Amino acid sequence: MIEVKDLRKVFPTKERDFVALKGVNLVFEPGEFIAVLGESGSGKTTFLNMISGVDVKTSGKIIFNEEDADKFNDSKWREIRNQEIGFIFQRFNLIDHLTVMENIILPLILTGSDSIIAKDIAKRLLVEVGLEGLEDKLAKELSGGQRQRVAIARTIIINPTIILADEPTGALDSTTAKDILALLQRFAAGRIIIMVTHDEDLAYKNATRVVRLHDGEVINDEIIKERNSMTRDTTNKLLTYETKVTKRLKKRLTKQFPEIKDELVVGETAHVPLERKYIANNPKFTGMIARKNFKQKIKINRRILSSFVISIALLMVVNIVLRNIADYNFNLFDVNYDYEQYLVKDYDNEGTIISTLEQTDNVDEVSEYYELYVQEMYLVYIDEFVGIDSTVSTINKGVFSPKLVSLPEKEKNFYLNSQILVGDYPNADNQVLVSSEFLLTRFYQYSMDASLNTEGLTGINNLNDFVYRNLYMCGETIITDEEAALTTTNIEDSCYQFVISGVINSFYKGVDYTGNIFVPIEGFESYVTHLEVDKDFTRVHEYYDKQIAFYLSDFEKGISINELSDTLDATVYNIELREYNETSTLKEMLDYIYIAIFVSLIIISGTIDINIVISSVVSRTREIGIYSCIGVSKKSIRNMFVFETLEIAIRILIINTIIYGGIALLFRLMYKNIVVDLSGLANIFGVNEMFSFQIIFSIATILVAILFLFISVLIPSFKAANMRAIDALRSE
Repeated sequence: MIEVKDLRKVFPTKERDFVALKGVNLVFEPGEFIAVLGESGSGKTTFLNMISGVDVKTSGKIIFNEEDADKFNDSKWREIRNQEIGFIFQRFNLIDHLTVMENIILPLILTGSDSIIAKDIAKRLLVEVGLEGLEDKLAKELSGGQRQRVAIARTIIINPTIILADEPTGALDSTTAKDILALLQRFAAGRIIIMVTHDEDLAYKNATRVVRLHDGEVINDEIIKERNSMTRDTTNKLLTYETKVTKRLKKRLTKQFPEIKDELVVGETAHVPLERKYIANNPKFTGMIARKNFKQKIKINRRILSSFVISIALLMVVNIVLRNIADYNFNLFDVNYDYEQYLVKDYDNEGTIISTLEQTDNVDEVSEYYELYVQEMYLVYIDEFVGIDSTVSTINKGVFSPKLVSLPEKEKNFYLNSQILVGDYPNADNQVLVSSEFLLTRFYQYSMDASLNTEGLTGINNLNDFVYRNLYMCGETIITDEEAALTTTNIEDSCYQFVISGVINSFYKGVDYTGNIFVPIEGFESYVTHLEVDKDFTRVHEYYDKQIAFYLSDFEKGISINELSDTLDATVYNIELREYNETSTLKEMLDYIYIAIFVSLIIISGTIDINIVISSVVSRTREIGIYSCIGVSKKSIRNMFVFETLEIAIRILIINTIIYGGIALLFRLMYKNIVVDLSGLANIFGVNEMFSFQIIFSIATILVAILFLFISVLIPSFKAANMRAIDALRSE
């Protein structure tokens, strides 16, 4: 039952308020077929909108099934429209890109009903409305009469208490109009049908009651026929399905349909009504509509997809290229310059200098620092050794006069610590670190060429095999014609024995430490003693430089070189410090450039996409009104756009991941051949390429772009979802 008391509706305008309904009082009972007549602007459609909750009254009362509608919020009205009220419109209001079957079962899918059963019932309804066999046709491919029949089937499938028909024959020819009214008559029993029409002939031939409105007031209300039957036998039978009754099913059905309790016998087969339960946010329904919408707007969605894919791909290309080139150069600076090391020279008392530095704030380590060029050396393998042979063709070139350099006492202060490929930092006085290029240049053929190994011995297969091998340094002039044939017996007497504890990476171009042999201070001093005392070499002190080195606890905090020089009465210097500061500044500038490029591309592509998305949402406004009429919640409407956007986001993720992989692998290949000095020994000795795939940045870029896409969708979709159904339906 529906009762309206003193119902008023006023539309405010700039000039004056327009009163659409003026104190309407009406009561409608089941079995009535009410035709509402009146001229345009008399308030007929407004009246339907008030009693269905698609528009809000100004004042008065609406009693719906003995409940005061003032207690209904928007969500409750949507539930009622899904369970109790069916709509039939002049413009049909079907979802054009859905099939006939999909349009009909929409209200049932929303309630979580079994889709197979829903389709079976829909097929029976299609027979009833004369559209058998057209279930797979798109709604936009139907004629006007066929579209209205689908609308009726969509209405009847929820077995509504009330059917609201707003000019259902207004867009049809007279013959089709009569057929549509006949269909309404077939389903009129047991429910209230309120039909707005201009056609008095159709009204008086089909209605049981005629209400006439004029300027928002009821000027006539007459009963012209007896009411229809109070039961919906025809509809109830159509909307059942055959199944075996279980205890659980009987319990659920009895709760929803208490009138059929006696007809349900556990264990027997029966025709039972389809269970329905309103679900405000049904992900199954939302996902289905989102997928259909995505396909229907495939051209627009492809434009959005391509825009984001291109912008993201550009960002990743720019980033991976610039970052790796920049990082390569910055890394070369890091490994070529020991800029954290401060040196002291021109001093008189070494002990005083060291003592003063050790007590100076922010100084972490103070030690002696030595450098010495070495002429001859040998690597011994079991009982064989090989010396320098500059005529031998080797893979890497450039190491002919190695330089012995003392190491800091603390491993963390060694500027190449991160470049140790194999082995460890020296922990004994006679251990040394050497570069990979040094080993390959000096000893490659000894290690790999069987002709230079004794029979039965195995050559070195990778850099790990060099670790803990003996390295003999023999000074400048000990190799004479008589002593040329050194043996394992006299080499120990003639040369100083070092042990290789680790190998430093030098496989890439641009490094200048390949000829350095790094040794602890004690080992360096022992070697000098060996030359001076054991070998009785003269003028040894002229062959090496000695200074005092110190490192800071907090390098970024720094120290005043001028003040410290005055305090020590010596020269304190760090020739790489200025270049380090310039390099750091350049690195910061590049970071800002990356951010600027990133933001610019996102804004450019995002602005385009927001406009595309807004256009897409606006084009679906009428559909949003239709969904509201069948009870779809605001949240579900928003989620339709979110789910559809998720379809795009997944494609963005997949496509850009593939593009990123291709870009990364291609640039890595170019990087290997152009920037990194990869010899044919890469598969044997391994390479630290210094190549960064920028995975975190790429993931962040894709995720930020997707987030931006979702934001661009959510803003217009929230606005659209909050539209009143009546406003959405009027959008076209």
